[in-house]
Amino acid sequence: MRIFALILLSFCFVSLVEGRTKEEWRNRTIYQLLTDRFARTDGSTDPCADLSQYCGGTYQGIIKNLDYIAGMGFDAIWISPVVENTPTGYHGYFMSNLYKLNPNFGTEEDFLQLIDECHRRNIWVMVDVVANHVTSEITGGDYSKVIPFNDSSYYHDYCQITEDDFLHNQSRVENCWLFTLPDLNQSIPFVRRTLINWIRNFVNAYKIDGLRIDTVPYVPKDFWAEFSNAAGIFSIGEVTEARYEYQGGYQPVLPSVLNYMLYYRIIDVFVKKTSMTDLKDHFKLIQDNFQDPTVLGNFVDNHDQPRLLSQVNDVNLWKNALILSVLTPGIPIVYAGGEQGFNGSGDPNNREPVWTSMNPKSALYKFVSTIVGFRKSQKTWTLQPQNPIYADVCYLYTLGNALIGITNSAFDIQVQTGNHPFNVGDTACNILAPNKNPECITVDKDGSILIEFTDGSPKIFLLKSQFLAHKLRAFRDSHK
Repeated sequence: MRIFALILLSFCFVSLVEGRTKEEWRNRTIYQLLTDRFARTDGSTDPCADLSQYCGGTYQGIIKNLDYIAGMGFDAIWISPVVENTPTGYHGYFMSNLYKLNPNFGTEEDFLQLIDECHRRNIWVMVDVVANHVTSEITGGDYSKVIPFNDSSYYHDYCQITEDDFLHNQSRVENCWLFTLPDLNQSIPFVRRTLINWIRNFVNAYKIDGLRIDTVPYVPKDFWAEFSNAAGIFSIGEVTEARYEYQGGYQPVLPSVLNYMLYYRIIDVFVKKTSMTDLKDHFKLIQDNFQDPTVLGNFVDNHDQPRLLSQVNDVNLWKNALILSVLTPGIPIVYAGGEQGFNGSGDPNNREPVWTSMNPKSALYKFVSTIVGFRKSQKTWTLQPQNPIYADVCYLYTLGNALIGITNSAFDIQVQTGNHPFNVGDTACNILAPNKNPECITVDKDGSILIEFTDGSPKIFLLKSQFLAHKLRAFRDSHK
């Protein structure tokens, strides 16, 4: 392959391209997809017979459905790891050859075309990468077919990581194995140098805009600092340990991490139905423990966790959770299928083929489009939530010129408040209310308004003039 030949010759020459920074990524909204599960080249929509195996999604399938993604307002995609994997590595995490692309997803020309087509639409491409381990499909300790790490001396000796290690023995986390995945030893010069040179040349050869880095805590921080610097672009690391200070300790090393602390609060509030007053402590702990909360990767669902709708059969709860992830500080990431109400539980059931239900007229597709469109039009990444009101079953806050309200209850709730961005006599309307049944409120003489939650639906109030402009803009966007 032409470009991977360039990577193999990286010691001779490196041609750098301008990298996307965290400042540039801050205003992006990411659509996460598994390449194997998004769309097929031939456009077929029959279900996958076995979700633990390849199902047929390709780069050409993505290209043919970029309008579906752009129609929701997304301007970035996060795709699966692209290197060659062993036979069951449909997800991309079973690397077998660092220097070849996975042929199940298409050719190198297909991959290049995907990147070009995305860039033509101002959609940036974030690629998932793995530097912690290789495929677990190894027989009898024979690594001869793993390229270029084809000898057992490149790996840590086998020992199993335990949950207790995260609390008491970080050395074991970094030097033992995650499950049965052979753990690369980055302290070996060949391993370290190879991975660093590979990422530098991979990013530049393919004009990659961003990275999602898998299994970050399992490798020493000094390696990630060098790896990230070599890539020269924005990266988001995966750190799942449920402690603010632990996760926050990786942001000085990498530009960002996935906001698992927000994810755990979302599960608490919307699945376990804990008090929404817990969010107050959450936001303070985020500020106290993270270097830059505005670039954390916020999400409700992903391919490693059971979908929220598999845990609660209530679409309104998903809507409220989505607003919390999209319209609070951070870079929003929406997992493919959420816009169609997918409800897969654990792996691999949460990795459903999107092609079975790719309907741009569905209610949730339109809802996602509205939320993403609101984020863009109001440039909410430049704003901080103000005047918060925390209650057991609702959370209201001002964001620029808007008043946002979310709830985890389907019961009738009334909130009388003077904490809002409007003036006496102003009328504000909810952009999420149906066009046939508009919901507007007027500020009383005492400066207060009455917010009524009646069915668990979230609310975003704008001044009536801004509301009408928003609706007109949304109408024009939907008829482009």
